[in-house]
Amino acid sequence: MKKLITFVLLMFVGIGLVGCQNDSKKSEGNPKVKQSKVHTAKSDPFQKLIDSSKSTDEIYVTDDITVGKKGDVEPGIYDIEVTGGSGNILGTRKSEDGLFINFVAGAVGNITNDASKIRLILFDGDTLQLQNISKVKFNAVPKEVEPSNELGQGEFIVGRDIKEGTYKLSTNVNLNPEFSNLGWSLTIEDLDSNTSKSQEYNPGNTDVVVKLKKNQVLSINYSGYDESTKADDAKLIFTEYK
Repeated sequence: MKKLITFVLLMFVGIGLVGCQNDSKKSEGNPKVKQSKVHTAKSDPFQKLIDSSKSTDEIYVTDDITVGKKGDVEPGIYDIEVTGGSGNILGTRKSEDGLFINFVAGAVGNITNDASKIRLILFDGDTLQLQNISKVKFNAVPKEVEPSNELGQGEFIVGRDIKEGTYKLSTNVNLNPEFSNLGWSLTIEDLDSNTSKSQEYNPGNTDVVVKLKKNQVLSINYSGYDESTKADDAKLIFTEYK
C-alpha cells in the first residue's frame, strides 16, 4: 500500500515538472518585444504660413495694414509690390522677438531707383506702416520654390529659398568706392534660439563669409545706387565656400 501511494505521488510530481518545463519553453519561444521610442520628425515651422498665403488685389494705403484672418492680408509669405508712391516699408511684429521690418521701396520707374518688390514673411497680428506709399499688392510666393544662390531684398528662409551651407558674398551691382558703407546689409535670424547675427557687404568690406543653417531667416537690405542696374535686379550672391 505504501509503495502504491509513493508511486502516485511521484506521478503527480512528474506531471507538475513537465508542465513547468512546457511553460518555460512557451515563455522562451515568445519573448517580450521591447518597443522602441517613436521619434516624430520636427515639422516645418513655416509650413502653416506657406499654406495660408493668399494674394490680394491692389490695396490703397489709407491706414496701417494689418495681418490676420480679419485683416487686410492673410498671414503668409509674400512679395509685396509697390504700385504707387515711393517710401519706407516699416512694420510692428506681434511678437517682441519677431523679425525687424525696415525697407525702402517704390513703384517701377521711381527716380531713386528703389526696388518695387520686397519679400516679406508676415505672421498673424503683425502690422505694416507704409510711408509715402499709396498703393500695394501682396503676391503670394508659390508653395514650391527653387532654391537660389542669388537673392534680392527681403526675408528669405534657409532650406527653402537658399540651401544651408557656408558661403562667400558678392554682388551683381557696381558698388561706388566713394561710399564705402553703402551696399548690402544681411541679418541672419535664428528663431529657435532667438539670436541674430549681422553682416555687411560694401566697398569697405568685400571679403565676407557667412554660415547658414536650416530654418534660419535672412533679412537682406540694399542701400547702394547703381544706375546701370535696376534695383529689382540687384542681387546678393552666395558662392559656396569650403
